[in-house]
Amino acid sequence: MKNLSANIIFFFAICSWIFSAHASANPLPVIYISTTSAVHLRSPEPISYVDLPTGKISGDLPLKNLLRLRILRQDSSVSYPRELGILTVTGEQFLAQYRIILVSPQAAQANSEIEILPQHMLPLVPAVSSLSTPQIRTKAMEVISSKPIRSLAKASNQGISLSVHQILSCGELIFLDLGFENATALEYQIERISFSISDKKILKATNFQQFPLKIKQALHPLDKFSKQGRNIYVLDKATFSSDKRLVIELSEKQPSSRLVSLSLNYRDILSADSF
Repeated sequence: MKNLSANIIFFFAICSWIFSAHASANPLPVIYISTTSAVHLRSPEPISYVDLPTGKISGDLPLKNLLRLRILRQDSSVSYPRELGILTVTGEQFLAQYRIILVSPQAAQANSEIEILPQHMLPLVPAVSSLSTPQIRTKAMEVISSKPIRSLAKASNQGISLSVHQILSCGELIFLDLGFENATALEYQIERISFSISDKKILKATNFQQFPLKIKQALHPLDKFSKQGRNIYVLDKATFSSDKRLVIELSEKQPSSRLVSLSLNYRDILSADSF
């Protein structure tokens, strides 16, 4: 445990040293803020961490990639301009820092919107196989742009069909290319699509096990289809034994509640092509 603590301290010390060296060569960009308006920072990635000058600025995330800053109550006798401290913002794969300077409400240079630019980012040390949210979306777009030759698996029920066109892997992620078909005149309203690992054989109801898998990202917010639909779903890789299966379930909203279930063997996941 002592060695782990020492390694963590050493890691952050190195990061601090690297950023200090970077900042000395490239002066920190400045954000000018006033007491009468907010400043919005737009990030190319979802924001995962923010460090604000203590007791001087408040911040919130109206959206995953949007940081809103406001000045806390200030003494009316304060002089302008006044430096408030350093703002630190991290995304999934970058760290950016800004000097915050308070200016008078009448100052023309007060910012209302800032974009976090590449030249203001310091790359973090990511996991070898990690992908940022924009990178996952780019990969998913690459998958859906290719026309599938045939379906790897298909299941139908009450005129609704669910197909697996492609299974692809990238690092520690699995990309599932799913197709939907509706042979009925009634539009299919999707209540949910779920993924889980379950036993192939049910010997006893009390022994049956099922483990849900969380969808890491879906390319499109598909919630209905009249005749056909297609979407890419991204999951974290999961290791399971040959006596289990990956189950995909498509369920419809009330009152129709049509359900289609499709299962894949572990060998189907193992044979996924890398890209």
